[in-house]
Amino acid sequence: MEAVVLAAGKSKRMKSKISKIFHNICGKPIIFYVVKALENFKVHIVSNPDMKEALEKMFPEAKVHIQQEQKGTADALSKAINHIEFEAFAVVNGDMPLIKGEDIETGLNILKLKGLDCLIFTSTLDNPYGYGRIVRENGKITIVEEKEATNQIKQIKEVNSGIYIFRTEAALRALPKIEKSSETGEYYLTEIIKYMEKVDTLEINSENMLGVNTRKQLSEVRRIMQRRIIDRFEYVTFIDPENTYVNYDVEIGEDTVIYPNVHLKDKTKIGRECIIENGNIIENSVIRDNVHIKPYCVIEESIICDNCEIGPFAHLRPMTELKSCVRIGNFVETKKVKIGKRTKASHLTYLGDAELGEDVNVGCGTITCNYDGYQKNKTIVGDRVFIGSDVQLVAPVKIGNDALIAAGTTVTKDVEPFALAISRVPQVNKPNWVKKYRETMEKKLREKNKS
Repeated sequence: MEAVVLAAGKSKRMKSKISKIFHNICGKPIIFYVVKALENFKVHIVSNPDMKEALEKMFPEAKVHIQQEQKGTADALSKAINHIEFEAFAVVNGDMPLIKGEDIETGLNILKLKGLDCLIFTSTLDNPYGYGRIVRENGKITIVEEKEATNQIKQIKEVNSGIYIFRTEAALRALPKIEKSSETGEYYLTEIIKYMEKVDTLEINSENMLGVNTRKQLSEVRRIMQRRIIDRFEYVTFIDPENTYVNYDVEIGEDTVIYPNVHLKDKTKIGRECIIENGNIIENSVIRDNVHIKPYCVIEESIICDNCEIGPFAHLRPMTELKSCVRIGNFVETKKVKIGKRTKASHLTYLGDAELGEDVNVGCGTITCNYDGYQKNKTIVGDRVFIGSDVQLVAPVKIGNDALIAAGTTVTKDVEPFALAISRVPQVNKPNWVKKYRETMEKKLREKNKS
């Protein structure tokens, strides 16, 4: 089986510097879904010169052909048709990410079974405006474009999807006969039907033929694709699937519950029996089993082991690794840190470029001072360390097992195991200082007002 993907257009209606086929839908470019649907086919892609390198890199198994000038869909097909080896091939547009491979395979079987020259995929639309109409007269099928249609033809609701299957020999004979449009100077593939004898249609779900030419259509197609992705997870509870955003490559274990406005991006993997509450953004991370992520956390390129509790309002930056039963609380930020089992950092803490052992308590307001203006330095904390509130750990520094860091301490040198580290300026209380201060200030104010 072979297929030709037409992807050489300039995407002017998208009003974007990026070609429409590279616009993102649920973590993948539009054309990814087209080629994925054709994974059982030998794929040819017709591209313009600007996109050739990117397409070859993205689809190394596909053959990319160049249309130097955009002279219409028939001209685009002519760049690939001489490379077709099989007796029949499909033609699809590169901006149709909702197509299904099984539809194409069914069509190919019908073409062979009926001995057709061409099979046109069609759909019936309540509002067919803008689409070419399928006109049937005296047993012959033609495609009439919207701008050329009479009022009577415009009433027809069966439309051309832009997907075809051709018998290769018939297409080779007919393609050179297509004349260029007097209006645009382009060669349109819809005209090929005029030069073929045995033509039939196959109606498919209208959803599967939706293309992307505008930002509005991009949004509509993304909505449908998102529904399809979420529908895969029959063993996961989505509280509000219409307002949950799961990318194509995401994996989720059974009995996990996903709340609204959660974004699961890239290759994120969520384990079993997790709870992901409202507003979380999780990107390219691994969340193992029975993890509870409270609302409005951002987790990037991190690993969270079993039975952890995160948030709310925590930020786990890249290269964070939490062992099992770790607690990361509200307004805690981590970066390039490994945290051992059962360790807790419950609130208002920054841990960067650090290793923390097991059963460590990190008090409120603790920070690792990891950057000296030139390089990042590492903090190492042993097991069962108790770190009081408002502690600064000035890296590079090591805290031994079972040490205690008193509240308000700035740690600038290593602390041995079982030691108490404390650095505070001695407290001084001055009796009646406030009274004298107020009297002095009031006197100055009166003198100022007199002058």
